[in-house]
Amino acid sequence: MSKLTLHVPAELVSAAKSEAAARKVSVSKLVSDFFASLAAGQESSGAETDNLAPRTRRLAKCISGVDACEADYIDYLERKHS
Repeated sequence: MSKLTLHVPAELVSAAKSEAAARKVSVSKLVSDFFASLAAGQESSGAETDNLAPRTRRLAKCISGVDACEADYIDYLERKHS
């Protein structure tokens, strides 16, 4: 393992710690997984969205399935305005 020093704003460090705690991993693991996903080019079949929050996962899938997202959005607007 190599050591890496990053300089980021304090609010990002706080957010990273909160996210890592929510996922029950270390910040190092969180960053390492992110770098691994960058190196892999996010080419796996959906595995890159497995650890996302449900709403974020749905939004990420919208890019490849625009028709399904449009229907979801229309349903959302109907619920919101009824």
